[in-house]
Amino acid sequence: MSYESQIRSFLVQSFGYRGMTQDLASDVPLLDQGILDSTGVLEIAGFFESDLGVVVDDEDMVPDNFGSVARLVAYVTRKKGG
Repeated sequence: MSYESQIRSFLVQSFGYRGMTQDLASDVPLLDQGILDSTGVLEIAGFFESDLGVVVDDEDMVPDNFGSVARLVAYVTRKKGG
């Protein structure tokens, strides 16, 4: 399973995104659209650490890394050395 599909599934399961995972465009601003809030960012960080083996540093929890599905995928890919 790709990082993108894992992240999309987590968003749907954890935050109740009402559409299908494929309906959430990769560039939709998750914070600006209210899909994620500060608590949600912490939940995603926990998911990254527990399920994907990515250590999320406090300074990494910024919109540049957590602002959209595409940014989440890019962040995980960078942290995993890809």
